[in-house]
Amino acid sequence: MIPEIGISGLILILVVALLVFGPKRLPEMGRSLGRGMREFKDSISGQANDEPAELGPAPQERGAGFCSSCGTALSPGAQFCASCGTPVASTANGPGEAARETAAVERDG
Repeated sequence: MIPEIGISGLILILVVALLVFGPKRLPEMGRSLGRGMREFKDSISGQANDEPAELGPAPQERGAGFCSSCGTALSPGAQFCASCGTPVASTANGPGEAARETAAVERDG
């Protein structure tokens, strides 16, 4: 028969696992074990979570109305950021053209 594992046995097992795997690897292993158990339970019970997880509000995209350097909102038609003075790259000609314009302004100025 298998002997019962008490509190002292459980603590001993956890200490040995900590010594073998280390403090950085042990939480990762716990998370992956939990995910695996959850997926197994869901597959056995027939529950399928095909719906994507609900995401929070989308982060504000920098580049269209925001300074790429400091993130400050730009006024319409601005050529330079009012906060940090970084030249604003216009995306009217595409992102590649905007990068070349910014590089030319930095090289010349």
